Amino acid sequence: MTAVAPYPGRIVDRESIERRDFPTGRRGYDPAAVDEHLRRVADEFEARVHSAPPPLSAGTSEQVRQILEAAERGASELRAEASGHVARVREAADGMLGKLDRLETELERLLAALRSSGENLTSGLAELQAQTGALGTEPAAPTNGTPTDDAGARLAALNLALDGASREETAAYLVAHFGLADPAPLLDDVYARLEP
Repeated sequence: MTAVAPYPGRIVDRESIERRDFPTGRRGYDPAAVDEHLRRVADEFEARVHSAPPPLSAGTSEQVRQILEAAERGASELRAEASGHVARVREAADGMLGKLDRLETELERLLAALRSSGENLTSGLAELQAQTGALGTEPAAPTNGTPTDDAGARLAALNLALDGASREETAAYLVAHFGLADPAPLLDDVYARLEP
């Protein structure tokens, strides 16, 4: 029989429970009743010692429950963290879209100004070409102060302005090469056409 030691240093088995070698006294319990009681205790003890251990699933189910609870807590924390991250990304994206909208508005404004300047320039060049074409049909040779000189001065002023020359530089050129006493009205007209 397998001995079981519920307490360190002591061996408890059926024989030690049912032993009868106790010292006897004059007074005491009925030996038959004590023997019967000890037999029942030994039977119960032996049944418990040799009974099958509790099923593995009993402890496993509790462990599985704890694991599932931990997994649910972890998933909940991950969801909260991901939600915060998504909110930060959405906020950054909204900021970038706002900047893009402002840049697009500014670009449209610049394109409109360039379009307007281009139209003014095209109109001015067409006018100058018409004037120079009409002047080219005149048989008389150009002299200072004639309409041909005025158209040439206008064309020269336009070329200088398009090349980035200042009004003062253009005025000096017109005085030196075309003999204009007062180039201001011509310059006003030319530079006004180039403004957006």
